[in-house]
Amino acid sequence: MPISDDKSIREAKLAEALRTNLRKRKAAARGPSGVSDAAIEAAQAAPQPYNAVRKLLGINHRDGSRVELVVELSAPFPNPDGQGWAAAVRLTGAGGPFDTQSGKAAFGRDGLAATRKAIDLAQTALDLASTTHDLRWPDDERPYDLSAPI
Repeated sequence: MPISDDKSIREAKLAEALRTNLRKRKAAARGPSGVSDAAIEAAQAAPQPYNAVRKLLGINHRDGSRVELVVELSAPFPNPDGQGWAAAVRLTGAGGPFDTQSGKAAFGRDGLAATRKAIDLAQTALDLASTTHDLRWPDDERPYDLSAPI
């Protein structure tokens, strides 16, 4: 397969490879999943509907099928299991841990801190989706740069 001469595509692929390596190391350090996940339980209490904050085109690496991927965030809400606030993140269309009815929640001491952490969690959701899908902007199908902040 020929290598593209487009610098932005090369940079995006390098950033994706670095993130994949980091993701694998984090997953290995995390160990096996516990019986209960506080982020999933808190997300079930999130106010509905979520707000769509980013829409992308996902092209499956295996079969080339195309799917719309939508990153959605909830409004901040009081943490139902403790002190502080939470905001939920959901990525629809890709399958995986964030493509559920509620998604996962991020926690902070106030609504703004929870929202900032939810944006970081949304970036993680996109990183995970990039392992199974080629992420592109839907209008002109330019590659989506995973290294750029949301």
